[in-house]
Amino acid sequence: MLEAFHSTERGSLEDATINGGFDLHQDLVWIDLIAPSQEEQQWVLDAYDQNLPTLKSLEDISSSARFYRDDDGILHISTYFLTKNKNFQLDGEPEENSSILSTVQTVAFILHKDRLFTLRGEKLVAFRAFRARARRNDYEIDYKDPTWVLLGLLEAKLDELADILEDIHKDLEKYSTEVLNNRHREQMLDLDDMITRLAQLEDTLGKAQLCLIDLRRVLTFLARPRALGSHIYDADIRELSEDVRSLVEHDAFLFQKVRFLLDTTSGFINTEQNDTIRRFSILPSMLAPPMLVASVYGMNTEVLPFAHGTTSFIVVSAILLAFFVGPMIYFRWKKWI
Repeated sequence: MLEAFHSTERGSLEDATINGGFDLHQDLVWIDLIAPSQEEQQWVLDAYDQNLPTLKSLEDISSSARFYRDDDGILHISTYFLTKNKNFQLDGEPEENSSILSTVQTVAFILHKDRLFTLRGEKLVAFRAFRARARRNDYEIDYKDPTWVLLGLLEAKLDELADILEDIHKDLEKYSTEVLNNRHREQMLDLDDMITRLAQLEDTLGKAQLCLIDLRRVLTFLARPRALGSHIYDADIRELSEDVRSLVEHDAFLFQKVRFLLDTTSGFINTEQNDTIRRFSILPSMLAPPMLVASVYGMNTEVLPFAHGTTSFIVVSAILLAFFVGPMIYFRWKKWI
C-alpha cells in the first residue's frame, strides 16, 4: 500500500490520490509505504530516483547503522514502534483486550530536503493519530518542511507509548486490588491466570522500554548540529527528550510494580499448595492412633481388656472415637487445621 500527502496553503497535510506512478508529483511532502509491492517501490524509484530498503533488511539492520546521513545528504533513520500482534488474538476476543500480545515493528524514515519517505510492515496507531493531527494542524506547523513531519511522527510514537504505559498502570491498579483482597482472591481469583496476565504486562513493558531507549537514541542523533542542518528544531527535540526521560522512569516504576505483584501472586500460590500438603499431612496423624488401637484389638489374643463381652464393641468404639477426636481438638487448638 502506498499513501501520499501534500501540504496545503495553511501548512496542514492532505491526502493525495495515488492510482499509479504518474500521480507521484514533486509537490508531495510525505510518501508512506505500508508493506509495498515491487511495483509501488518501482513507482518511487522512477518518480524520485529513491531506492527503498526491503522489510527484511529493516529487521536485520545493525544497531550501529540505524541513524546516518549518506553521501547525498539524505538522512536515514530506523526506529522501533510498539503495536499489538493480532495473530495471537483469540477468535471473538475484542481488540482492546489487554491479552493481545505486543510486538515491535521497525519503521524506516528517509528524509530528503523536500520530502519524507516512510516504510513499514503494517498499519500503526501512531501514524493514524499523526495524520489526524496534521490534517487539523492545531499548532499551525508548516508541514511543507518534511522535517516537521518526521518530528511529528516521533511525537505521535511517544504519545502512543505514554498511552500504553497509562493503560498498564490502570491494569496494575485493578490487579493489585484483586490479588491483595483476601476474600476476592480466595473465592474468585484464578492465580494461574493472574500470573499469565502479569507476565504479558511485563513483556509489554520490556518492549516499551526498548522503544523508548531507541527513541532517545534517535533524538540524541537529531540533536547533533549537522543532523538536521538547522537550529529551529532544537526546542522540539529537547522537549521530546525530556518526555522520553520521564516515560523511561515511569516504565521502570511499572516494572517494579509488576515484579511485586508477580512475587506476591507466586507467594499466594505457594501458600495454597503448602496448605493443601499440610492438610494431607495432618490427616494420617489424626488416623494413626485409632488405627493402632484397632489393629491391637484385631490381634488374636485373649488377654486384652474389653476383648470379650457384650459391651466390648461399644467400649472399643468409644476408645477409637476418643483417639480420633483428641488429636483433632489438639490440631484445631494449635490452628493447624
